[in-house]
Formats: sequence, structure tokens, C-alpha cells
Amino acid sequence: MKNQSGWTGLGALAVVLSAAMGALLAHYIVSSFDQTTPPVVQWGLLTVFLLPMGFAIQLWVNLNGTRETKGLSGSERRRIRVTVAEKIRQVQIALSFYMLSAIVIALGLWFSPASWAVYHAVTVFTGLSLGISVSSFFLILHEWREISNFKSTVFERSSRNKQLAKKLGALGPKSGK
Repeated sequence: MKNQSGWTGLGALAVVLSAAMGALLAHYIVSSFDQTTPPVVQWGLLTVFLLPMGFAIQLWVNLNGTRETKGLSGSERRRIRVTVAEKIRQVQIALSFYMLSAIVIALGLWFSPASWAVYHAVTVFTGLSLGISVSSFFLILHEWREISNFKSTVFERSSRNKQLAKKLGALGPKSGK
């Protein structure tokens, strides 16, 4: 799949499908409730945004740490700065989405005990948001794996270069004899 500023077509499709599945699932769950009594507000739904938010914050910290990776050439350092900036922008968008979704859901839940229609709309939006959060969680894990692989590759290359320099130094002419 072609990469567009860090986003892939497959990743975008996964997010859209997860959102649709979450919204449909929430719709069918709410439709099955007894609507003769006022809805019971599920405040615990807001806590499900804490896990992906925590991972996104950790990814942000790791991305910022990647800029100071030792053993990079000048051109590699310039390229990594651009890539890290794009990834950080994506993480900031994800964090904004998690926070905005939690706020919208909290406000919706606040007003939902008075109306099943509001509760239904809030629950469908919650399902949609949870679908997006779950898929973005896996995308964040993928990014985290890429960072770990990059750091590992740079460390291995640096180690190989040190060993090679040591061997070449041992083969060179001995001074002082």
C-alpha cells in the first residue's frame, strides 16, 4: 500500500471499517434495551480511552527520543527528523481525537438520562469512537515496533562498525617497533 505522509490506504480502511463496526454494534446493543425506563448512564465507557491515550503518549516520548539516536550520519539525521515530525503529528492527532471523543461522550452522557434518543446517539458515537480507538491502538503498536526496529538496526550497525574499526586497527602497521 502506498504511504501518504505516514498513513497507508490499508490503515485508513481499517480505521473506517472499525468505526463502522463499532457504531453498528453499539446501535444494535442499544436497540435491544428496554426503553420504557430511563437509560442507565455508563460512565465507565470514558475509561476505555485511557489505554490508547497512554500508548500514544509513550509513543510520543519514544519518537522524541529517536531524534537523539547516536550513530547516524548527517543525511540520516535530517531524514529521521522529517519522519519523526510526521509521526509526532499523527500521534498529536490521535491524542486530540481521544480527548475530544471523551469530552463529547461525557457531555452526551450528562444529558442522556432525559432521552433515549440522546442516549442512543451518544452510544453510537461511543461505539464509533471505540472502533477508531481500537484500530488506532494497533496502528500505534505498529509504529512502536518500527521505532524499536530502527533503534536496533542503528545499534547493530554501530556495533559492527566499532568491531570492524578494531579489526582494521589490529591489521594496520604497528607504530613504535
